[in-house]
Amino acid sequence: MKPAVETFQAEFELDQLVALFERLAPSRVLEIGCWHGGTLWHWLQQPDATVVAIDDQMRASDDWEGWALEAGSTLHALHGSSHDAAVIEAAAELGPYEFVFIDADHTYQAVKADWENYRPLAAAGGLVAFHDVVERPGYGVSELWGEIKAETGARWMEIGQTVEPANESRCGIGVVWV
Repeated sequence: MKPAVETFQAEFELDQLVALFERLAPSRVLEIGCWHGGTLWHWLQQPDATVVAIDDQMRASDDWEGWALEAGSTLHALHGSSHDAAVIEAAAELGPYEFVFIDADHTYQAVKADWENYRPLAAAGGLVAFHDVVERPGYGVSELWGEIKAETGARWMEIGQTVEPANESRCGIGVVWV
């Protein structure tokens, strides 16, 4: 049973990403920026998966351990900035990853650093997903997403809505195969 944990993805967008995740059925997963664990819970539902969570605050990490135990997955919670060399090294030792979800600091410089630091940890044929690829003031994810889509040979897709239901905003999720 899904816990009552807030997520910041539009419901339609998250449902589509979770469906893609389930079809991929990755054995190694990396999430950068977990907040309270709303998306992390979904990744932990993959039985026998190793899931690595990087977050600088670990707001609900005690719950996360229980979720992993209940689902039969293994959780490695790396507490610290995703830009710290020790965190990157620890994540590298636990990889490579078939699925990477980047949803931490949304400034251009920060998300670009996460892309550059963690893209090499994605397994060939794996995917990297970004939250908040729709252009919004103060967010640099859309700028990086535009650069990724323009790369020669890039295989990507966007998950989004054209209509905003009441109480829900369009944030967009970008997925790129590596």
